[in-house]
Order: sequence, then structure tokens, then C-alpha cells
Amino acid sequence: MGVSIEQKTRKKAQLPPFWSLVEAHGSELLAHARRLAGDDAEDVVQEALLKALRSYPRLAHGEHLRAWLYRVTTTTAFDLGARARRATALPAPSPEPAQVFADEVAPFEKLIEPLSPALKETLELRFVEDLRYEEIGRRLGCNEVAARQRVSSALRALRRRMT
Repeated sequence: MGVSIEQKTRKKAQLPPFWSLVEAHGSELLAHARRLAGDDAEDVVQEALLKALRSYPRLAHGEHLRAWLYRVTTTTAFDLGARARRATALPAPSPEPAQVFADEVAPFEKLIEPLSPALKETLELRFVEDLRYEEIGRRLGCNEVAARQRVSSALRALRRRMT
């Protein structure tokens, strides 16, 4: 047969007052929280006791209350730790991609400025637009081998200019 409402009420009535649990186990919960959360232990215990207090009236029985408080404290420490990691894991806002690109390209353009227009175009296609040799050949109206040769020639000219 099932448990009557009177029996359920009697079991709930056997729960000690919540403040007595805090008095009996508060210091050991704080020590446990220090092992889990370090400097944030007091925040962990406070949050854990609030959670426990909210759910205390719904407990079906008064057995293993100390273990239950430890479980609430442990879960709270893990939750607060994960929340803190997520908050610090957010990346800082990065500059606009167009600005980054402009900042990177400007020194390159200055470097290749004295080269002929054909050599500049070849190097820009390869290193600014990051095209494959096949596509460079298509843009320059030649085959892939000729595109490789043009890039190589442009790099040699650039090296000569730098030395």
C-alpha cells in the first residue's frame, strides 16, 4: 500500500530547523568550499545555503542532510567556477577585419612600390589576395607555370632591391 499524506507530513515534520543545519555544518561546508573554490569560498557557501534553503521544504525525508548540503555546495562551486571561466573566456573585441587588412597591406605596398607595375601586380595577386598559381595565371592571361615564373622573378627583383 502507498504512503498516506499523514505519513508524508510526519516525515517532513521530522526535518530539523534549517538554521540548526547551518550552525552544525556551516564551518565544514566553508572548508570544503575553500578546497573547491579558493578565495570565492564564502560566495559559494552563501549561494549554496540559499539554494538549500529554497529546496529544504520540498525534501521528502531528513536522512543524510549533511551529505545533501555537501552535494549542494559542491555543485554550486562547480557552477560558479564554470560561470567565471565562461566570463573570462570571452575574447576581447578585435579590430575590424578591413582595418587589420589595411594595416598589414600598407607596409607590403610600400615595399613593392619601386617595382614595375607587372611585378607589383604579380606579388599582390600571390601575397595580398593569396591566390593559387592557377588563378594568378588566369588573371594575368598565362598558364600556371608562367605564373610561378613571374612570382619567382618578382621575388628575385624584390630581394635585389632589399640588399
